[in-house]
Amino acid sequence: MKNDLFYSVKKAVKYWWISPIIGLITIILGFWCIADPLLTLVVIGSLFIAGFLISGVFEIIFAISNRNTLKGWGWTFTSGIIDIAFGLLLLAIPIGTIAILLFLTGFWVMFRSIWLIGSSIELQRNNVKGWGWTLASGILGTILAFILIANPAFATGFIVYLLAFSLFMYGIIRIYHGFKLKNLHKEKE
Repeated sequence: MKNDLFYSVKKAVKYWWISPIIGLITIILGFWCIADPLLTLVVIGSLFIAGFLISGVFEIIFAISNRNTLKGWGWTFTSGIIDIAFGLLLLAIPIGTIAILLFLTGFWVMFRSIWLIGSSIELQRNNVKGWGWTLASGILGTILAFILIANPAFATGFIVYLLAFSLFMYGIIRIYHGFKLKNLHKEKE
């Protein structure tokens, strides 16, 4: 029967080899990030700028197309204009983009770490075991955030190596996943 679940799975894993190829490309990209950290930051900065420009355009389109149904559509419209202006400003000063990205990373780590500290207190109030690990990671994250904000060179390395590590892990998972799909494909034949 062609609507059988196994038939669908067999068809889905027909091209199992695509996942390991994506994994290998991702791992190579991770090595490239480590080999050329400055270019990596430039690319990340470019994506950052593109994100502001694209989101600004879509916010403006959304606001204009919903101006008759949303009362506060002007705020979304204004937000889109600000995003585009910010993107154009960052485009004019690419070194500033990297500096802003470094500071945003530091402040993001600080915000998340303070949130972890607050969460650990809530866990302790509710008698959840292991709350101390959450508190410790929040405190360590706060210290890391101050280092990231105070030392742009460290922040540069942190961002590049964090990206490279993430690419390595994703690549390994894709390779593993692809070979698991291959085994599933063999079982269903």
